[in-house]
Amino acid sequence: MKTRLYAIVLPTLLAAGAAAAGQAGAPAAMPAVHKQGEVSYVSGGVGRDEATAFRHAAKAWPLELVFVQKTGRRDSYLADIPVTIRDAKRRVVYEGRADGPYFLARLPKGDYTVSARWESWNFTRHLHVGDKHQKVVFEWKKAASDRRA
Repeated sequence: MKTRLYAIVLPTLLAAGAAAAGQAGAPAAMPAVHKQGEVSYVSGGVGRDEATAFRHAAKAWPLELVFVQKTGRRDSYLADIPVTIRDAKRRVVYEGRADGPYFLARLPKGDYTVSARWESWNFTRHLHVGDKHQKVVFEWKKAASDRRA
């Protein structure tokens, strides 16, 4: 009887353990892809697993934006950043918020201006989207006088 019970329970326990191990090693799911006009985008990356998923997925997207605050030796990744992307004719092709430190976008080839704002700082970058992946890092450097003790 004991042998029969082990024959049923042991494979079930082993299968459950293998499934749990597989889930632990699996990458985090990416958030849903959204569309605004001709722009497909996804943003997020809050938390280690999701940030890792974004870093792995980034090369498949023409444009990668990263938002980070530099405070001495430590980087703080930022979320809820207002982002505006304008085409060469200054038309807004995307306007919204980056839900996390990573924002990946697919947009038609061409010249663009990307603007981002955090606290009282505004940044604008001019870029060309072509065939190759492009990573643009928006860095806010906090001065020593701005740091809290």
